[in-house]
Amino acid sequence: MTDETSLTIEFGGETLCLLGDRAVFWPKRRILILSDVHFAKSASFRAQGIPVPEGECRTDLDRITALVSSYACEKLIIVGDFFHSSLELSEEHRVLLEIFCESLGAEILLIRGNHDPLRQTNLPMIDRYFLAPFEFVHEPSQASKGEFTITGHLHPLYRLEPRVKQLRVPCFLLSEKNLSLPAFGTFTAGQVIQSVIGQTVFPIANRKVFHLPVA
Repeated sequence: MTDETSLTIEFGGETLCLLGDRAVFWPKRRILILSDVHFAKSASFRAQGIPVPEGECRTDLDRITALVSSYACEKLIIVGDFFHSSLELSEEHRVLLEIFCESLGAEILLIRGNHDPLRQTNLPMIDRYFLAPFEFVHEPSQASKGEFTITGHLHPLYRLEPRVKQLRVPCFLLSEKNLSLPAFGTFTAGQVIQSVIGQTVFPIANRKVFHLPVA
């Protein structure tokens, strides 16, 4: 199931749909895959006295819910950094997260990222997950040698115009053995990727995925 905003690729012998809302749909398994939500990041900033807007938590959870519903997903895999910090969630955020989990209608699995709390949560969280043919782990550097891996952490961006710093968009980054996902969270920054031989970049502009060979 795809539309004009998504792009289908073959990776590890499987068909994956790169979605314009910065996620991946695996049709064969009915799985939605995304990374780096950084839930409650703005609240963490405000706790440090940094004035930032709020409301992105509900927006991002609503986006996930809409994708799970649209693609009739049976499972949601978040490849690290669902949370932004180990700070205790506010009562508002706890309730918001509880409602999200109860109403999602899909199994949720969190891969632990460098921002996720070490303490146990009510959500299943593990360091890595293998579902043939893919290994899911947060950082590309943590990938097992020789495995087809799906990772987050990098928050890759593509610069549309090299001379204009502001013209940057999120992107998927694909190599022979690794698919790196863009950050899903609304309130997240990123880093511009550098051209590497053998990599392909899939920029997302106006919520549409494009295919652009890097090298």
